[in-house]
Formats: sequence, C-alpha cells, structure tokens
Amino acid sequence: MSRNEKIEQVRCSTQEIIIARTDTKGKIIYYNPTFSKVHGIEGAELIHESEELFRHPDMPQAIFQIVSSILEQGLSIQAVVKNKTLDGKYYWSLVSWEAQRDMDDNIISFVMRGKQAPDKVINTMEPLYKIMTNIEEEHDLESSLAFLHAHLDEEGVTYSQYMNKLTKNREFRCLCDFVTHSILGKN
Repeated sequence: MSRNEKIEQVRCSTQEIIIARTDTKGKIIYYNPTFSKVHGIEGAELIHESEELFRHPDMPQAIFQIVSSILEQGLSIQAVVKNKTLDGKYYWSLVSWEAQRDMDDNIISFVMRGKQAPDKVINTMEPLYKIMTNIEEEHDLESSLAFLHAHLDEEGVTYSQYMNKLTKNREFRCLCDFVTHSILGKN
C-alpha cells in the first residue's frame, strides 16, 4: 500500500451488534452474522482462531491487559476498542466482555458484544491510544498505565466517568475502578 492510500474503516449501523465468544485461551468458539459481515467471511472459518488475530496495532496493549485481568476475576468490563479485519480494514467499537461460568462456577468462556463507537468517542480515544501505544513501544505497559492515570487525573475523572462523559453510557465503569484500585493502587 502506498502512503497516499487510506485504509478503509468499516462502520456498522447503530442497531448492529458484533458478538463473539472465546474459550479461556482466547480461541474463538462462536461469532454472529454481524461479526462475519464486518470481517467479510462466511461460515465458521474463524472458529478456533485466536482473538488476537483482530487486535489492531494502534491499540495499547495496556487496555487488553486490564480487560484480561478483570475477566480472569470473573467480572464484566467495557472499553473502546479499535480492531482490524482480515482484509486490512479497521473498525471502532464500544465493547463489553462478560465471563461465562459452568454449573460449578468455573469460568469456561468469555462473550464480547460490540457496537459502533460514535465519532466523538473515536476522535477522543484515538489520540490517547496513540500516545499510550508510543509509550509502550518506547518504555513499557506500566508507563502506559501511569500515563492513562495521569491523563484521567488531569481531567479530574475516573476512567468510568470519562467513558460516561463520552458515551452517556451509565454501564461503562469497570475499567476505571480496576485501573484506579488494582493496578495503580489508588483509593
């Protein structure tokens, strides 16, 4: 691809929900027709593939570390995510993840539900994620998390409040509490 070519963004309608389910190792075990449509696939060709196949290089790994840590505790979490498609396109989603348990209360899988992120959210998160990704490349994940916390402190909000402000979504709160209390050790 030449420098002048622009990578295409895939957009969903506001009614479309992308759903995928992975096992505890991150292998895809289910996805819905919207997931297929976004990725331009038919049938079950991505079953047993790693979810990491869709991680866009513009996404800070710190966000996925936080998501994984929360899910391993059996809690739900939400975040803004930029993913890539198999054909090199990308899409932004407001994503929620939930752990699924068996009858003995063991975590057996994770369900992801995503919807199109509004432009306002994308325009706010994209530069923040770019800085975090650059910090990760030059330093490490801990430095990226420290930057995120400092940014939120400067805004005078928690991650949850930041997401609520951007999305008007009252359910967007777990990531903030985890960053503040578990990773950064703040009360």
